[in-house]
Amino acid sequence: MGWVLTANGQRFPTGTNNTGIDSRTSGRSDSEFEEQVTEEPDTFGVFIFFADNPNQETEYADTTLHRNFQQYDPARRRELDWKTLGNLGSASEPMVYQPRFRQGLDVGLHQYDLYITDAGDLPFYRLERAFTKLEYVLGSEQADGYLKTRFSRNFANGLNFSLYYDRISQLGRFDQYPNQNSRNTSLGGGMWFHSKNDRYDGFFSIMANTIEQEDNGGLDSLPSTGGVFADPSSAIVFLEDGQTRHSHRDFSYKHYYRFGGRADSTGNVKRAYTLSHRLRYKRSNYKFYDAFNAGDTLFYNRYPSLITDARGARFYINHREISNEFTLSTYKLSQVQSENEARNQRDLLELGLLHRYHVLDLDVADSVVNNLFLTGKLNFRPGAALQLNTSAHLGILGNVGDYRINGQLFIDLKRLGSLKVEATNQLYRPTVLQDRFYLSQQQVWDRNFTATLETNLTASYRLPWLDLEVGAGYHLINNFIYFDTTGLVRQTGIPLSITQLIIRKDFRVGKFHLDNTVALQQASEQTIRLPGVFGKHSLYYTGKWFQVLDVKLGLDLRYNTAYRPHYYNPFTGQFQLQDEQGVAFYPITDAFFSMRVTRFRAFVKYENATSAIFNEPKSLINPKVPTRDVLRSRAYYQTARYLFPDAALRIGVSWRLLD
Repeated sequence: MGWVLTANGQRFPTGTNNTGIDSRTSGRSDSEFEEQVTEEPDTFGVFIFFADNPNQETEYADTTLHRNFQQYDPARRRELDWKTLGNLGSASEPMVYQPRFRQGLDVGLHQYDLYITDAGDLPFYRLERAFTKLEYVLGSEQADGYLKTRFSRNFANGLNFSLYYDRISQLGRFDQYPNQNSRNTSLGGGMWFHSKNDRYDGFFSIMANTIEQEDNGGLDSLPSTGGVFADPSSAIVFLEDGQTRHSHRDFSYKHYYRFGGRADSTGNVKRAYTLSHRLRYKRSNYKFYDAFNAGDTLFYNRYPSLITDARGARFYINHREISNEFTLSTYKLSQVQSENEARNQRDLLELGLLHRYHVLDLDVADSVVNNLFLTGKLNFRPGAALQLNTSAHLGILGNVGDYRINGQLFIDLKRLGSLKVEATNQLYRPTVLQDRFYLSQQQVWDRNFTATLETNLTASYRLPWLDLEVGAGYHLINNFIYFDTTGLVRQTGIPLSITQLIIRKDFRVGKFHLDNTVALQQASEQTIRLPGVFGKHSLYYTGKWFQVLDVKLGLDLRYNTAYRPHYYNPFTGQFQLQDEQGVAFYPITDAFFSMRVTRFRAFVKYENATSAIFNEPKSLINPKVPTRDVLRSRAYYQTARYLFPDAALRIGVSWRLLD
């Protein structure tokens, strides 16, 4: 079957975060691209792309155990980890500061972004044979598991179908702390239609994301240290029945009509001109509920400003969005020798108009917001050695004045290395939650904050012959909005700056490897709390056993220097400041064994093996806190009051099926 892909838009080659180190910082994990599959000889490859730009493909063809295979947790399956509450699927935020893309109205609840896939992020596949990939990870209890499924196949008349399913179930009762369960589900499907005359492409995507969490507010006291009940389930927590549920239903249809772009008699690809339109409907519901119990008294006393009803708390937002986007673009494809090669664009010029219609139900009142943006892209890629991507948007209606400008430069100097530079400047308004907040139909705050101006500059240089990459970042934020120690929202008029240095160096001696990533960062103000140093290292052996079995055996280590982390407040769904608890240096270590036989992979992983060594109670960094607030500092925390469970075993399998 022959394919001519049509569209507009551009995606930076490997995905870069603000630090200049390769990784994706959205809910789309690196593993979608890193986990590659075995191909049989003389078969057509598998190429992954997205509806916002079918011309930018990534080939799915590698036969090795990639470096992140045993890192099943979305918070760790990336170059720089995110902080969580200790259990799989829980609320998270970046360990190393990363800016967030902003465009128009934003509800402001992003604690579960790692586990949510938008309709626009649904992967499509160019292939000839049906593609199926199954992954399953079993936790320390039978109720704990993580299932991932990807499927795609072609049908007659230019149709291709894709299926996407993710399910995190962290429901055990003995190896984790009380009332801290997670059940996150993403289910989606896509249909791609390609016309016979090669001029029309249509992509219909539907995604359903559901986040269900039990929220305990953190630990009040530690579990028993001996006897029959010496497990995490015996700990005392702040909230006995806090419940959070977020649901997102996302429908999108994006289609393109192309003029030109065909190859001439000499094989040169001509310039193409494309008209595109995207219609999207998204409905989101955000709910939190907690009934007051006697055991909740300490939490309620800590945050009296958030207690609007003595019976407990109820939070609800319903958000509906209808968006229409029209674009006109011109581009030229890079020359390819055969259909079995990834497609890329040499250049792109795009102009667009985006309208978003929002309806908000805040449980006490409804409101309607219109956002209108002018959008544009200008990309240039004469060859693999040079690529320049730029994009911008400007608000011209209810959000007049909001804007974002982004530029990305990639230069490949061959043996001398490669350089990546990215710069972003954006002005955005407060989120809905920062602007006004209601609990139990009572107003907690109504602010009138000014817009935030943020500038980000990052660069990295890689020397492949040394396996060395050095990246640096500088972030300047004016009118930064944060949540203080009482759980209330604030805005500082003092500019906040964050400087970063990130070094990645890999060593290899024979079959032994040592992969290292170290991030250093410093914030100018205490309105944001970040560890000064975060490091992750992997020491492992690789080899082939019995001439058919590829294996990896080793240790994964991660740590951060002592600092006062944020606290996650389930009432607001935000990570906020706190001054009660500091975390000490703690080298958390995981032991793993992974293997591959043709298209089947498996791993066994013993997580937090360090807990068998460091297990003694100690005071917090602040010695003046009350006795009941003394928690174990020689244990692993990423978020204040949320202790990681002790050592546990995880088993995972991955299987790529043919036909």
